[in-house]
Amino acid sequence: MEVLLISLVVIAAIAFLSTWIGQKLRAHKGEIEEEPVAEPMEECCGAHEICETDLLNKMSEEIIYYEDEELDAYKNFEENDYNDDQIDEFREVLYSLKEKEIAGWMRSLELRKIELPSVIKSEVVFMLVK
Repeated sequence: MEVLLISLVVIAAIAFLSTWIGQKLRAHKGEIEEEPVAEPMEECCGAHEICETDLLNKMSEEIIYYEDEELDAYKNFEENDYNDDQIDEFREVLYSLKEKEIAGWMRSLELRKIELPSVIKSEVVFMLVK
């Protein structure tokens, strides 16, 4: 799970840097005006490819719930300890999330010491890769 989370952060950082470098190059060529650097905002304004708030939340130690408090019952479970009904609880939460919320949800579970069932890990990877 740690490797997946680290991979997500690396992918987000690469996407951010490539966008930022592309904007700087276009601004240098005079194709667009360079935007001033803004301070991170409380909520994402939607004007950026990657929201600064999302990146900060990934690094945060604050636990954010995604209407999934019932999953706290699975603290310290191993990925193969879940039965079908318990797996369906994770699946229900996962498929209620927006794509941009998945990484934050995974971080929340990690902070709460809740390991995803192995089948759900596969589904998360598939959702993020597509």
